[in-house]
Amino acid sequence: MVGRCNRCGGCCRSINLLGRGRWLRRAARYERMVAEAPEFARFRPAGRGDQGFLLFDCALLGDDHLCTAHDTRPALCRNYPSKSLYYRGGRLPDDCGYAFRAATFRDVLFGRKPRKPADFSAVLRREIQQDKDTQT
Repeated sequence: MVGRCNRCGGCCRSINLLGRGRWLRRAARYERMVAEAPEFARFRPAGRGDQGFLLFDCALLGDDHLCTAHDTRPALCRNYPSKSLYYRGGRLPDDCGYAFRAATFRDVLFGRKPRKPADFSAVLRREIQQDKDTQT
């Protein structure tokens, strides 16, 4: 991950939410999730994505594209963008100041990156745990 936040607000709109390890498809699951974790009430249903998953907008995004409850935002927001977004095939908003950066063949060949890749299963376990922590 490279870059920094440019305060576009894109990460606060058209959000997919995970409920019990699955992307939400039904409003009833979202309502149960809010009952269990009230901090998710800030997210308002805003439609459906191409794959039928519910999309949400954060109700606490200000007109200036800044969070009006920055100090009390949930882990989902604090940890954005997480590596799990990349590993789950997610995309960053077009205006986002962050970008995914992969090692190129040339980088590896010339030793610019460590030759031993990160233990994918360990990274994935950390990301899954981080997602679970955001749900609690």
